[in-house]
Amino acid sequence: MLVDGKAYHLEHFLCAECNKQIVGSFMRKDGSYYHLDCYIKVEGLVCDYCKKALNEEYIVKENKKYHKSCYENYILPKCAVCNMPLKGEYYEDIYQNKYHSYHKNELHQCDCCNRIICQSLTNGGKDYADGRHICNKCYSTAVFDQEQMARLLVKVSERLSSVGIKFNLKNIKIIGVDRNVLRSKAKNYNENTQGYCDSKSLSKYIDDKLVNQTTYHTIYVLNGMSSIKIESIIAHELMHSWIYENTKNNFSQKINEGSCNYASYLYLKTLNQDPALEQIKLLETDPDTIYGKGFLEIRQRFENKSVYDFLAFLKH
Repeated sequence: MLVDGKAYHLEHFLCAECNKQIVGSFMRKDGSYYHLDCYIKVEGLVCDYCKKALNEEYIVKENKKYHKSCYENYILPKCAVCNMPLKGEYYEDIYQNKYHSYHKNELHQCDCCNRIICQSLTNGGKDYADGRHICNKCYSTAVFDQEQMARLLVKVSERLSSVGIKFNLKNIKIIGVDRNVLRSKAKNYNENTQGYCDSKSLSKYIDDKLVNQTTYHTIYVLNGMSSIKIESIIAHELMHSWIYENTKNNFSQKINEGSCNYASYLYLKTLNQDPALEQIKLLETDPDTIYGKGFLEIRQRFENKSVYDFLAFLKH
């Protein structure tokens, strides 16, 4: 046979890579001849996943080459909801769960932890009569019992007291309610409201002279939330009671709510548990311009200072 003007016995026309006889089509490079697959291998056109020749359309990602099918089936991250490849833009939550953005519109998010409620992520969930949706992860520790609410109030108060924020629980009571009741009790209610501290001062006068003033607080908290979420809410509302009693309370709503979220943060830090760390992450990533941004500003200001500096700031 003649190749490029040179004569070869058929059995002597060999591939420069595998040294086996070339039959049919071949590739040439620098005076040498190759099987098509061997040429692809020499040129580095091999899939970095399956190690087979890239003799079709391929994809380059981070300087690695893949068959399109290998890339989509094995390299692309999979949706945590439907397990299909995530092509293009996708959403990632604070738990590093990645999923198609459209799942946020077609599925409910948990009112406790913000996870997408589905079988694969949360083992399903519960729908409450007041319109809330709770995943089964959070429902496993959901609190409905009034006595348990009271115990959590004591727990949160004691831990905040240990870091320097003290309360008189004799004048504070807690009531677990659904969203409809909370809506009727809370000022400036919105669908993100999860608790409310109703504070009232009773004054005693003798001959038109004030001789005593006692302040009472009723904390309303959404029931049916996970224990750690309720603890975080209680810490927030307890801080409202402290602000009511110890300050002129004439600062902005951003400072007010940001400071109360900072109290939740201080409480959650004392627990040093994964559920508490998740709640801290929710505080840090809250997009609300008052609650979320307010918290970040207060934390940035007082993270490396004492709690007494924080309280003194609020007083003065």
